[in-house]
Parts: sequence; C-alpha cells; structure tokens
Amino acid sequence: MVSSGEKIVVSVAKREDRGKNACRRLRVGGSVPGNVYGMKLDAFAVSVDARRIEEILRLGSGRNTIFTLSLGDGKDSRAVMLRELQRDPVSERLVHVDFMRVDPTKTVHVQVPIHLVGTPEGVRLDGGVVDFVHRQVEVACLPSAIPDHLEVDISHLHINQNIAVKELVTAEGVEILDPPDTILAIVASPRADTEAAPAAEEGEEVAPTVAETDEAKAEGGEK
Repeated sequence: MVSSGEKIVVSVAKREDRGKNACRRLRVGGSVPGNVYGMKLDAFAVSVDARRIEEILRLGSGRNTIFTLSLGDGKDSRAVMLRELQRDPVSERLVHVDFMRVDPTKTVHVQVPIHLVGTPEGVRLDGGVVDFVHRQVEVACLPSAIPDHLEVDISHLHINQNIAVKELVTAEGVEILDPPDTILAIVASPRADTEAAPAAEEGEEVAPTVAETDEAKAEGGEK
C-alpha cells in the first residue's frame, strides 16, 4: 500500500515570480517550479526541492504516493499526490511538477503497474518469448487503498497463450477500470533464426540449382 500522508512531509514555498528566468533561477538552486490544484479549490504556484520529489518517486508506491504538502511555516498543509511531471529531454532532470489535492474520503483514479510473476511453460520448454503488452492498468479506489502494483502469475502459459485483465486479483475496494479482455502479456512463438529467401521478381533471372544443371546435361547428352 501507499505510504501514509502523515509519514511523508514535503515543504514547498509559494511562488510569486513567474516566467522562464524565474524558473531557471529556481532550477539552478536545486528547486523546481510547480502548481497545486484540485478539489475545486483555487490553484497556486509553488517551488519545491527537486531531491524530495525524486525521493518520493523512488518509493514502492512511486507517483501514487499520498503525502503531506506543507506550505511556509507548516501551519497550512494538505494531502496531495504527484499528478504531472516534466523532465529535460536530454539530461532527464526534473523541471516541473504538479500536485493534486486529495480527499481521503473520495475515490481517485490512478495508473498502477503490473508485475509478471514466474517463467511461462512456453518459455521454459519451447523457447517462447514473453510480449508484455500492457504494463499498467487504471484503478479506482480510496487514496489509502492504492496498491503499489498488481501481480499476475504467468508460469502456466504455453506458446500463444495470454493473460488478461480479468485474471488480475485486487484487494477489496479496488476496482480495475480497463476492459476485462485487455491482454496484459502473451507468450509468442520463438522467432526463426533465418527467413526464407524472397521470391524472384517478374523478369528476374534465377540461378539454376545443381539438380537442374545435372538434368539439363543428361538431356543434352553431355558426358
């Protein structure tokens, strides 16, 4: 399950200066700009230590972690979760983050990763390949019930067999929103090492085989 909001506190400061230059100065100092919104309340801009966000992302619950956002002297705080993250395409450094307010009594919709468990029979016995088609599903539940991940056993799968959303098992109060027949993973046939040579295009000469050459010699009386 996700970590409790009372156990993780992230301090932020209200951000008055806007624009590219102001955001650049924040990043140089190790902070990133962000916004807080949700629950039909006014949104406002903040700055936050980038390292604290990276620490949360490294938790088992990752982006689905519910934590407390503390503003200023700590008197103003609220439960939030990470909603949008932006990274530099080259350095992959965090450059912006959005926080969404969370009501612990109301259902949220989040993406939860899938973990495949076991080695399929089709891989172990027949050299098949696991094709991981959908790596996450959307679930609806209370913030306190968000799972870190959902596991599904694929060890029984043979070649050309698959595992679907309907085979996932969830805790009480967690509803999967993806269609039940959505395929999560399939065991594909092993790929051939070599492929058949392509057929000659019309008008293209094809070199005779050894058998065809010997047959021609026999018919012509060659010795």
